[in-house]
Amino acid sequence: MINKSGHLDVGDGHKLYFEDWGNAEATPILSFHGGPGSNFSDSHKGHFDPNIHRVIFFDQRGCGQSTPFASTDSNTTEYTISDAEKLREYLQIPRWHVVGGSWGSALTLMYAIAHPDRVISMMIWGVYTMRQFEDDWVNEGYPRHFFPKEWARFISLVPEANRTDGNTVMQYYADQMREDDAETAEKYAYEWTLWESVLLSIDYDPNELEQEIMDDPKTLAIALLETHYFLNGCFVAPNYIYNNIDKIKDIPCRAVQGRFDMCTPPETALVLAEAYGEKYELQYVNSGHNRADPEMKTALSLIAKTHLV
Repeated sequence: MINKSGHLDVGDGHKLYFEDWGNAEATPILSFHGGPGSNFSDSHKGHFDPNIHRVIFFDQRGCGQSTPFASTDSNTTEYTISDAEKLREYLQIPRWHVVGGSWGSALTLMYAIAHPDRVISMMIWGVYTMRQFEDDWVNEGYPRHFFPKEWARFISLVPEANRTDGNTVMQYYADQMREDDAETAEKYAYEWTLWESVLLSIDYDPNELEQEIMDDPKTLAIALLETHYFLNGCFVAPNYIYNNIDKIKDIPCRAVQGRFDMCTPPETALVLAEAYGEKYELQYVNSGHNRADPEMKTALSLIAKTHLV
């Protein structure tokens, strides 16, 4: 059930699509979707019960139904955090729970660091904290030992001279997908998104995945915005979350991490636990990165039911 939806003008030419969903009398929950470049969908609502939860979903700049689509102009982490705060003010919400997975988990932590007085608690999964190692994990191909054929396909498009490290590989892809030739741009955006998508779930069917990406209108946005963010260190100082962790240590944070996550390495969730302290509860489950993997979905739904009310 949608209480309210529409586009919020946040300035800089951007208008964000949002939905205020669920029980209008419940304690509000802000949801950050993953990406960068993805969007929220009905599947994000699967962890929540509209009878007991009120969740605010929104498409970040350049994503989904927000406009302009796939735009990197005035699009940084700082802008995204500011947009979430503008949405809170627009909806006249004093405080809320904040949740997010993957890229959304980093935004959850970043929002709490910026506005700790506005956050009741956090729920994160597929934990990502913007460390260089976490970006290199994907872009330097560490999962190639599990997906050798898929990595060979991805890296085959990159000349040897551009394989120095993860950043040079990413820069080459970024340059190609920004070519004036539409066929070249689409090809590299498709291959970029395919490699990352291979790493998302333990339930992997290569034929189905290729068709899904080919038919998905957000494939271009994901490729453009991911390279835009990751080539710029997500527009934050190195180790920013860890260097500011003291600002949020008193806020309860519950994390769920898939043991077989090939997209965000499972050790990150433990590194964060050691830095965060006793208010951080970490649960490992037999899942991949995908929030829809059975054990991941069950764990998140239980946390939502017992703690986000």
